[in-house]
Amino acid sequence: MNETIQLLLVLQNYDMRLIELERNLNDIPQSIADLEVAIAQWNRKITQEKEQIQNIKLEIQKLEKEISSSEETIATCKYKLAFTKNPKESENLTKRIEEEQNKISQWEELSLHKMFELDDKKLSTSEQIAQDEILKIQNEREHQQQRTLDLEKNKSEIKNKIAVMRKVLQENHTHWLHYYDKTKKAIHKMPCVVELNPGNFCGGCHLKRSDYNDQTVDSHFPFIICESCARMIITLPEGLCPLDSCKEA
Repeated sequence: MNETIQLLLVLQNYDMRLIELERNLNDIPQSIADLEVAIAQWNRKITQEKEQIQNIKLEIQKLEKEISSSEETIATCKYKLAFTKNPKESENLTKRIEEEQNKISQWEELSLHKMFELDDKKLSTSEQIAQDEILKIQNEREHQQQRTLDLEKNKSEIKNKIAVMRKVLQENHTHWLHYYDKTKKAIHKMPCVVELNPGNFCGGCHLKRSDYNDQTVDSHFPFIICESCARMIITLPEGLCPLDSCKEA
């Protein structure tokens, strides 16, 4: 009798482990999806920063061209100024040289500002930082994928053990297994087999059993049905392990 009770308790232990495995397996796809989103966000960040850096470089190149063009204009104006004898033309050339020199000063200042901006961009995110974060996320994704395989393997092993235990119970105590399955389905919450705690309290709902509900435990069915939560209550025989420490035999 004790061995059969022990088997039922171990069956319940495996059922609870199976429920936990399935819960974890159901959570993993969302975890992986969240990791994929994080990778995509970092990749977008890298792309955006590359575009920003490229745009700054193009702006610097454009300024350098403008400066070079003004320098050529100044050189041309100075050459003409050296040979002109027309006061009006000389005045215009001098004015043009000043204008181009002012442009060069403005463009050089702007170019220097852009160079500082470029340096800040390179120092702040740096693609390497983003790549390191992506690598961490990818490693976690691989870990979750491997965890899925491990959990599926454990799930298969536990289901096989459950099948063996159910077969033994079916052959020897069909009515026990029937009540166990019926209770498990009815309460939608494990465990469904619990101990009777001191003071006549149910080990599942923790409510005290009514004095009038003093069922006699049948040796062929050593359980009392809790009138509050419908769980199967058992007074564990001496030498039988408590439910919370019951492991596979």
